[in-house]
Amino acid sequence: MAAVRRPRRRGADAVKVLWINPFPVFGGPHNHVLTLNEQLRSAGVSSTFLLPTEPGTAAGRLRDAGVEVAQLPLRRLRRTYDPRAQLALLVHAFDDVASIRHLMRRERIDVVVLAGLTTPHGAIAARLERLPILWQILDSNTPLPVRAALMPLVRRWADAVMFNGRALEKLHCRGRPLDQPTSVFTCPVNTDRFRPPSAAERRALRAELGIPADAPVVGTIANINPMKGIEWFIRAATRINADRPDAWFVICGETYQTHAGYRERLEQEMRASAVDPERWIVGRGIPDMYYRALDVKLITSVPASEGRTTTGPEAMACGVPVVATDVGAVREVIEHGRTGLVVPPLDAEALASGALMLLSDAGLRARLGAEARRRAVELYDATGMARLQVDVLTAARDHHVRRSAVT
Repeated sequence: MAAVRRPRRRGADAVKVLWINPFPVFGGPHNHVLTLNEQLRSAGVSSTFLLPTEPGTAAGRLRDAGVEVAQLPLRRLRRTYDPRAQLALLVHAFDDVASIRHLMRRERIDVVVLAGLTTPHGAIAARLERLPILWQILDSNTPLPVRAALMPLVRRWADAVMFNGRALEKLHCRGRPLDQPTSVFTCPVNTDRFRPPSAAERRALRAELGIPADAPVVGTIANINPMKGIEWFIRAATRINADRPDAWFVICGETYQTHAGYRERLEQEMRASAVDPERWIVGRGIPDMYYRALDVKLITSVPASEGRTTTGPEAMACGVPVVATDVGAVREVIEHGRTGLVVPPLDAEALASGALMLLSDAGLRARLGAEARRRAVELYDATGMARLQVDVLTAARDHHVRRSAVT
């Protein structure tokens, strides 16, 4: 029997966690660690975030926020049915596993957290190093054959599993509960930072963006990739513009090098739309100011894409009602008629109708926004999410010790 690796003591209950994420562009999993980092550190949890060496925004934003970052030529499974797309991962798997193991030893890691199903070589490295594995299931866009191949590894190797929504747990477990500890989580929100603006702040933000103070503003905040369905936002904007030619439209998100063609298609669609070009505001970077300028936020994600989303709780915390497509676990956060509206995916008319309903009824917009803010503070604030994260890390370590004792 292989000996279990005991936690290395760094003072009372200190734990070193390696978060493995193969995506170089800042998104939900990166935001999860960035938002919780200080509170985790106060609880004795220190973090190293492993990223690929590809160009992207994630490494810089994490480092700027005080998160330790390591980078390796980390390959990932591609979300496609084409086996040729996985060739790079297979060819370099031995070297990648060896590099990750070396990092685990050098950083004296106690627990490994895997972001999604796309880095099984991270799980292999953790197993070979006899470290506890916390596996996070983040979205619904992994193709069925890949899910079917990798979920048995999750069942055998994970010491705890976090699902970004009950719908994801149902999708991945298919009626067979896991034996290890499981939990459902939502991307945390710093509700002091993400908050409704004062009237003066709102006017100043709109002035900075070049938007009139009294104009209706509809926006989407999402990384620019096909799963976010930004083209449906543009099509909905065209329909909204027909009824409200005074409306302005905001798109804020980072671009992936691998999706440059997608962004070009979006730009072409914006140019071809009936919306006055000056009424398109396209931004990048930290999204706080964009939320506070909005009257309505759209989530236009396509089927087989999301978990609970990061931007839904952020918009709610800012008191902005959301019109969201009914995909993944989005409905678990955006409650129809209570904190926003939920509409069918791939339907520009439904998105536009929801947005127009909110734009035409300031009272409804205010009621939904106030309830959204209340729910975000109650359910998604970073303090509660940090407690959950510490509890799950502890459960993973405890399960690892118990399982190792009987094998």
